[in-house]
Amino acid sequence: MQHAHRVLFRYVFYLNVLVWTGAIANPSPLISQLIQSTARITHNVEDVAQDLGYRSMRGTRISDEWAEAEKQGWLVDHAYLTLFGPDSDNSHLGINGRVEVTILAFKDEEISKRELAKIEAAHAGNIGFKVIREGRDGYLIEEGNGLYAAVIDGADLLLLEDRSRLQRRTIAAIADAVAKKTR
Repeated sequence: MQHAHRVLFRYVFYLNVLVWTGAIANPSPLISQLIQSTARITHNVEDVAQDLGYRSMRGTRISDEWAEAEKQGWLVDHAYLTLFGPDSDNSHLGINGRVEVTILAFKDEEISKRELAKIEAAHAGNIGFKVIREGRDGYLIEEGNGLYAAVIDGADLLLLEDRSRLQRRTIAAIADAVAKKTR
């Protein structure tokens, strides 16, 4: 019993030390910086979309494929936006005039590049896959299922998706504008 009290006392003592020194309460500067970059990219996308006549709505996906990566620590932050264009029906049922946006802040640039390559490879296996534009900072591709763009900026990754394949100019404009603002 006395041993259990000593062990418990040590845990309480170390927990207090961590709290008082700020090790638990203050996130690392790197994580804080990456979370801020997600907010910066989100604002950039919203600004460009608004200039193009789109309105944005932030949200979450029901099956959040990136939540597990965030729990494992190699993804620091992520965000989802839906952009509704002037020709959209403003519902979540229709796909016309709607662009889905995913913003990912990875732990480092190497992970970001690796994930971008995996995502592009997954698209390459689909019917009607065609590269419209590709470079070291991202791509614009079309497949039977939609139109997709990616912009990579260090550890950050912006993914754009148009299932109607009617938003090519809009997606290209958003990708180009965000790439310019992040450089």
